[in-house]
Amino acid sequence: MNNVSGKWKYKEEYDHGAAAGELLLEQNGALLSGRIIFTDRSGDGDTCMIREDLSGTLEGRKVKLKATELDVIHAEHEIDYELDEWFGLLVDECTIIGLSMDEQGIEGHFTFERE
Repeated sequence: MNNVSGKWKYKEEYDHGAAAGELLLEQNGALLSGRIIFTDRSGDGDTCMIREDLSGTLEGRKVKLKATELDVIHAEHEIDYELDEWFGLLVDECTIIGLSMDEQGIEGHFTFERE
């Protein structure tokens, strides 16, 4: 079985901006849990720092992660941030690539690279 436990670098691009940060995953069999902390830069130049707690699964090479809770660590002004989901494929032991979607329906393309 593949093991995705550990620290990963996170990069994502979406229609309205980009995000970058780090992901910490723990794996127990097929079940995943963890936390992602990242800086989100919108197309209009606003930035915010977000922490999301995660749960998910690993089925073969398919990685599914869903945010269960979030905290806005820093924002330049009041924001409404929606929980994210990531659907990825473990392409090798150090890389997961895939699509993300938040509860507003905004889609993105992400990469997790093992540190």
